[in-house]
Amino acid sequence: MGTDGHLGERLDAYLDNEFDVEGSLAASTHLQACPRCRADADARLALRAVLQRTRTEASADFLRRLTRALRRADGKRPRRLGLRLAWAGSTLAAAAALLLALWPGLPGQQRLRAEVVAAHLRSLQAQHLTDVASADTHTVKPWFAGKLPFSLPVRDFAAAGFPLQGGRLDYVGGRPVAALVYRSRQHAINVFAWPVETSRCSPATREGQAGLNILHWTCSGMAWWAVSDVNAADLQALAAHLQEPEP
Repeated sequence: MGTDGHLGERLDAYLDNEFDVEGSLAASTHLQACPRCRADADARLALRAVLQRTRTEASADFLRRLTRALRRADGKRPRRLGLRLAWAGSTLAAAAALLLALWPGLPGQQRLRAEVVAAHLRSLQAQHLTDVASADTHTVKPWFAGKLPFSLPVRDFAAAGFPLQGGRLDYVGGRPVAALVYRSRQHAINVFAWPVETSRCSPATREGQAGLNILHWTCSGMAWWAVSDVNAADLQALAAHLQEPEP
């Protein structure tokens, strides 16, 4: 354990199963009682999940740079790690953002998925879920007007168990996007939307990453991504409501 009472660099050895039984039990007990180390462990596991889902092998140089940057980001803000990393409010979000900054060769769809996951994690860790907090669609929809070069449907599904919490501006795929925020019991759901060239409607495709459920679909000239730690069935139910024609 480090001098500050945290696992520090020993966390990687624990996650790589390099400890003996006694050391593993001690680290596991510490993780249960230490929110900071538990968050750091989540960050590393999330990053590994992203890396494992890519088809491109990470170079040794990339992994060395990533490790150094994450260590600099652990416990203090780095002075210069790029705009996205500086914007990130936690090690977990920083890990996803840093992956994008240092590994620009991700295939297009995988890169978009990594970006929406990073945006979702940023909003949770920085406690910045909404720029406009309201369940009133007549408040949220006009708020986006003039801030985005497109219009989007804004609906509340409180009767179905998905109350609207509000919305915010975000940035995905090199463009400003809308983020609608819904709630399912104690779970926050981010729904990202932006215009695409096709008007074809595609069924929602479900993926999982870093303990999250992710749905992606297109319809009526819009791309939609829904991200949350809510169970897959609930996320599918919200997506079905979002795909219904406006009354």
